[in-house]
Amino acid sequence: MISYSSPDGRQVETVRVAISGLALRATGYIVSAGQHPYGASYSVVVDNEGRSRRMTVRSDDVDGERSLSLTRSPGGPWVAETATGSVPQPDLDEATDIYLVGSAFAASLPVRRLALATEQGASADVTVASISLPGLVVAPVVHQGRNESIDEDGARIAYSGPFGDRVVVVDRDGLFVSSEGLMARLG
Repeated sequence: MISYSSPDGRQVETVRVAISGLALRATGYIVSAGQHPYGASYSVVVDNEGRSRRMTVRSDDVDGERSLSLTRSPGGPWVAETATGSVPQPDLDEATDIYLVGSAFAASLPVRRLALATEQGASADVTVASISLPGLVVAPVVHQGRNESIDEDGARIAYSGPFGDRVVVVDRDGLFVSSEGLMARLG
C-alpha cells in the first residue's frame, strides 16, 4: 500500500499496487476536501510493455455519482464506457498512457513505461488520455518529462504540462514519491 497527502492534508490518496516487470495492477482511492470536495475510486491495468489498457473510475460530489471505464485492446481504439453506453474515442489514438487528474500515483504510468527513472537525461513528450475528477471528462493532453538526476533512492523528473512545470520525484520502480507543494508519499 502506498499513501499520499497534500501539504495541507485536504487531499489524500491510497493505492494498492501489484507489479510484475512493466505490468501492473493498481486500485486506489482519492478524497479531496478542498473548495469542491469529492471522492473517487479507481483501478488501472497496465500490460507487460507498460501500456495502459484499462482504467475504471467512480467519483462522487455534490452533483452526484459518475462512473467511467476507459479501455484499449491491443491495436484497437480507446473506448469510453459510461452509464449511457460505450463510445469509441478516436481523439485518443495517440495516447498510450492514462492520467487521472488529481492522482499522484497516475503520474507514475508514463515514467515507468518510458524508463525515465532509470536513464539519466532520458526525455519524452507523451500524449495521455487525461480523465478529470470529479467530472470524468476524457481528453488527450501532452505531458513532457526529462530525467534530471538519479540517485540510490530513485530519480528527479522535470515535468511540464497543462498544470505547469514542476519536479517529480520517483522511486527506483518509477512510482511517484513527491512533487513539492502538491503531494508526497506518507511513511
